[in-house]
Amino acid sequence: MLLAFDLDKTIVTDDYTLPATIEDAIFRARAGGHLITVLTGRPLAAALPYIEQLAITVPYSVNHGATVMAGDGSVLRRQRIPAPKVAILLERYWQLAKFEFCCMVDDDLYVRNPNDQLWNWAHTRNRRVCRLEPEQPPAADKIVFGANGATERLEREINDAHPDFVTYLWPDGYLEVTGAGADKGGALQLIAERLSVPRQEVVAFGDGLNDVTMLAWAGRGVAVGPHAHPDALMAAQEHIAAPEEDGVVIWLEANLEL
Repeated sequence: MLLAFDLDKTIVTDDYTLPATIEDAIFRARAGGHLITVLTGRPLAAALPYIEQLAITVPYSVNHGATVMAGDGSVLRRQRIPAPKVAILLERYWQLAKFEFCCMVDDDLYVRNPNDQLWNWAHTRNRRVCRLEPEQPPAADKIVFGANGATERLEREINDAHPDFVTYLWPDGYLEVTGAGADKGGALQLIAERLSVPRQEVVAFGDGLNDVTMLAWAGRGVAVGPHAHPDALMAAQEHIAAPEEDGVVIWLEANLEL
């Protein structure tokens, strides 16, 4: 069986800890012959500490499915927004100061003003912050618009103008945009095929809007936590407790007889 885990609010708590109880249960599942992978909206640098903690050696995915990595760290598939489409998307918002945004390429952030204090957090996490040139933008893993009270309208505008893009509007108001085919469902399908695991033997665990496609694609979808997105709940067949309450541990022990 292939067990596919989202990170935040699924196996990682609100204080960004992967509890020892969950780590232990996942290691016991692997020792029992099951395959373990991770699919996260985080970029690679932010996901790696957890991937290393779980000793993931099979393919996994970052940036909402935009990038699928092999266990050795090489890239299996990358679904970026092409540079011309990045330019078209940002052209309308470049001169509007209220729309702060960044283009994320691997672990680099491309922004209007790299010295803006808004990006101080990136410097403290060893992320490179680069100046975004509107005439020559990079192909991007994702574009992130800052929360400013207008992102709900912005999402509608982007969906109307670019129906092939995938958008994620988060409760904190941030809007993330990825390219066509850059979703966790497609990434999980690729991972399962690479591992020769049939769809009915794949179990996916997640809580967020970006987990919906993988919960729907998996043979068995498990929504996690009291704040699971309504669409995630609809896509899943089961609903378990948050990582703070060892929801994944309880499920693994009950269903895999660890």
